[in-house]
Amino acid sequence: MYVRKLLFSFVALLGLNSLLAQDIHFTQFAMSPLTMNPSMAGKFEGTLRIGGIYRGQWASVVGGSNSFKTPAVFADAPIIRGIRKQDWIGVGLMFFSDKAGSVGLRHNAAKLGATYHLALSKKNNTVLSIGGQYGRGGRKLGDERFYEDGYDPSGQYVPSLSKEANVVDNANFTDIDAGINLSTQLNKRMDVNFGFAMYHINQGKYSLAGRSDPNAPAPTNPTAGDARIPRRSIFHGQLNAALDDRWSLSPSFQYMTMSGADEIQVQGLVGYLFDPEKDITINFGLGYRLRDAIQALAGMKYKDLRVGLAYDINTSDLNAASNYRGGFEIAANYIVKIYKPSVIKPKVLCPRF
Repeated sequence: MYVRKLLFSFVALLGLNSLLAQDIHFTQFAMSPLTMNPSMAGKFEGTLRIGGIYRGQWASVVGGSNSFKTPAVFADAPIIRGIRKQDWIGVGLMFFSDKAGSVGLRHNAAKLGATYHLALSKKNNTVLSIGGQYGRGGRKLGDERFYEDGYDPSGQYVPSLSKEANVVDNANFTDIDAGINLSTQLNKRMDVNFGFAMYHINQGKYSLAGRSDPNAPAPTNPTAGDARIPRRSIFHGQLNAALDDRWSLSPSFQYMTMSGADEIQVQGLVGYLFDPEKDITINFGLGYRLRDAIQALAGMKYKDLRVGLAYDINTSDLNAASNYRGGFEIAANYIVKIYKPSVIKPKVLCPRF
């Protein structure tokens, strides 16, 4: 059973989800703004935004303890005005932890970023946001059974799995990201935004294999320890349109590429204002990740709280093993609004005589 789960994890990593093998991705990409584009930090009306998202995949195939798990949390805020009074500066902090399959390959990161939001119109109808993130990333092979003795789960000795050949238990590296986003209000009922971001700009060293030791029984490739994490590029966009006083439509897309592996997502989300007095909106829709999965989307907005659910119905070649069961996501974010009450100076009326 362990061998079957391990083989399935390798197939999933090397086949369909090439990007997942190297970096994180989410179906509800708009619910995790700082992992989509660093320039989204502080781009909202309010005092503080806090949120999180959790993705689980293949749990029904390889078991819950061996599944792919990715939690991420973030907090961001617009803090001060910019050079001009209509501009502002936002800051953001985010953390994620990604565990890939039975082999337990982990990718963790913590990053702090800042964004300058430049208003291109007097009424702030068009805003250009430019931002970046700086932090630390790390990788670790979590399952000691996989490499501590140099034997794979079938019992065969593999030199590259031995401790002598793999002397690095952790790989920590500096990580730098940057992004740009343009948003504009087309009219009273429609707005649109487009963005581009690049992650791992400095391509930090993330190899788990050590350098060659001439005296080791199975020396590794001398350049193994110099492997660098590839850059990840993202292009995304979204249109928000109010069809009438109750119904709205939000089509969106995301294109992501990393080390020759591409991922394209297209989605359409419909919103219905269920209760105008309590400001409750119900969201539902569909999406498609090319050559991978059909996405079922649902969510709700209650005042400044947003929650979202997504389920991927696997349609790739892996569906023979997955039986169309894919990834599940749950996400939420909340905008805190703390406004200083205005001070109204009393007017003293002097009667005329």
